[in-house]
Amino acid sequence: MKRISIYLILTIIFVNSFHSQYFYTPSISNGNPGGLNMDNEYPFGSGLDTSWKVLLPAGSNSPVWSAIDSIPFSFTFNNNFVDQFKVSSSGVLTFDINSTIIPGFGNVTIPDPAIPNNSVMVWGLEGTGSNDNIVTKTFGNPGGQQFWVFFSSYTAGSWTYWSIVLEEGSNKIYIVDQRHSSSAAPAITAGIQIDSANAVMVTGSPSLSNLAGTDPSPSDNHYYEFTYGAQNYLDVSGVDFVNDPYLHLNDAPYSINGVFRNLGLDTIINMKINYSVNGGNTISEYISNLNIGSYQDDTASFNTLWSPTIAGTYDIAIWADSLNGGFDMDNSNDTLYKNLHVFDISTQRIPLLETFASSTSQFSVTGNIDLHNILSTNQNDYTLVKYPMSWPSPGDPYYTLEGRQRRLYYSINTVPRIVNNGIVQFNPIGFTQQEFDDAKGLYSFMDLSTEYSVGGQTIDISVNIDPLCNTAGIWDNLVLHTAVYEKTTYNNSSVNGEIEFYNIMKKLIPDANGTSLSNLSGPNNPTTVNLTYTFNGLYNLPPDSDTPIDHTFENSVEDFQNLGVAVWIQDVETKYVLQSSEGSIVTSSFELDKKEIKVFPNPSSEIVNILLPLNHSASTVVIYDVIGNLVFSEKIIESKNNYKINLADFRSGIYQIVISSKDKIITEKLEVYK
Repeated sequence: MKRISIYLILTIIFVNSFHSQYFYTPSISNGNPGGLNMDNEYPFGSGLDTSWKVLLPAGSNSPVWSAIDSIPFSFTFNNNFVDQFKVSSSGVLTFDINSTIIPGFGNVTIPDPAIPNNSVMVWGLEGTGSNDNIVTKTFGNPGGQQFWVFFSSYTAGSWTYWSIVLEEGSNKIYIVDQRHSSSAAPAITAGIQIDSANAVMVTGSPSLSNLAGTDPSPSDNHYYEFTYGAQNYLDVSGVDFVNDPYLHLNDAPYSINGVFRNLGLDTIINMKINYSVNGGNTISEYISNLNIGSYQDDTASFNTLWSPTIAGTYDIAIWADSLNGGFDMDNSNDTLYKNLHVFDISTQRIPLLETFASSTSQFSVTGNIDLHNILSTNQNDYTLVKYPMSWPSPGDPYYTLEGRQRRLYYSINTVPRIVNNGIVQFNPIGFTQQEFDDAKGLYSFMDLSTEYSVGGQTIDISVNIDPLCNTAGIWDNLVLHTAVYEKTTYNNSSVNGEIEFYNIMKKLIPDANGTSLSNLSGPNNPTTVNLTYTFNGLYNLPPDSDTPIDHTFENSVEDFQNLGVAVWIQDVETKYVLQSSEGSIVTSSFELDKKEIKVFPNPSSEIVNILLPLNHSASTVVIYDVIGNLVFSEKIIESKNNYKINLADFRSGIYQIVISSKDKIITEKLEVYK
């Protein structure tokens, strides 16, 4: 077996570890322990789910204890049954409910006499702000519940969010690092104190900083897991597969690549690692000359290649044993399983690039330039959608709540940002041809094509899906996402110097949840999905992102003849995008509408002509400025088809001409230059 790399996650330290009855492990992956708590992290009464209960309200200028509360299930601490606790506004939870000691806001190394016996802490927080509440909530089903004590919007230089979690059944305790202001500077003592002589704390304490960022969702959270008992000397687990899960049969044989983690106290200097396919014969290889310390990972490739002969889904298991010539002391975490899907047919990948940017971000300018420099040399080989974002303040006026949903789905908290095929994120500044080629080089097992037509303010879309394989058991929760975008916009220009913006998302159809697809069966079993949407009302340019477009009665489309459509099929859980497509416009009522009305010259500075067909049924012509103010209105004489409008009183800018008839509304963009 060939060793590829070893990297350090975190190290473990003990204070008086011989006597201490707890040890801790750092989080293996982002998120909350067990994934039970999926609530977003907001202040109580201002966005936090209303099912949370206040234990200690905000507004304590000096450290205080909460009322005594009960644990909602059977729980043991340090091998003793406990059923009640209290929490201080300085970040200490104690099971010693009779203690009169109130820990101060200034934290130090533990054990310390300022901390009551039998306590868990994120000591160093301050509950002095008007939003600083301690709240509680129970998650999960009986037998495996978690009780969360949440320091919501607490203070550490600025707002910061942490939790202490008690887990039923395992009796484990978690300290969860959740969300923080970019200007927060937490310096925390995180750990457990048994008594004045015995404690265990997280490395970095008493100056432990945050790992989580500003994202309100749990996706960037980190946690520390405290377990009662003695840590094993020899314990290695399988952590991850490096292999892409979607493979092409022609590329066989494949190298199996696994990540192994040392969870024991002893440094691993040699071990045997193994893999098997579908529970069959075990492939074993010995490796030596290792130096894997506690909580270090070793990423490795097996020399024995795997060579499947037919397409299908294969269950691969990897595990380690014979650690330093001895036995692994915890077999419960040994084996890691992963399904690898092998296909014998594929098609061209059209990469999906979802970009998050803002006209108020100077960095977005550079990102847009670098992105388009690469895309300009790869015409027709990609699908691009841009979501205007609400920061830096005041945000892009074309920000939408649907764009926000996509941001939260991917846990985006900076601009500019690109999500590539749903699974890879990076900054578009410095975007390279190699990064584009990597996105395009993925296999795709689905053909996707789209046609659309526009008539007035209505868009009709037909999506043709041709799966080359059966998706059941591989992708079981597929969604078709459809984005209507404006190819070029101008009116959302703000403070960063950009005056033109491309592929700006205007509406997700039917909404940000997309259209659910039942299991697709292929090959030779295509599916068609037809969608339609009518933009309501008149054009409006919001002043900022605080009042985004309300699609129920208005729209932000500058030119309905400049709309495009992007579609993609995505697996909801993994976020993997199977295929994407740019829509092709077809001859339709959209083309007829263009013939029914002509506006010339456009741009214009003095006079604009509006030419209608001879048999028109139009009743009024009105003109609105960029912020929706009515600047011109006139009834149309049925026998007259040529109107001249004097622009002497018009200022330079973008206007919208609206021609109303009995059965439709036709819009045209007018540019006035003085």
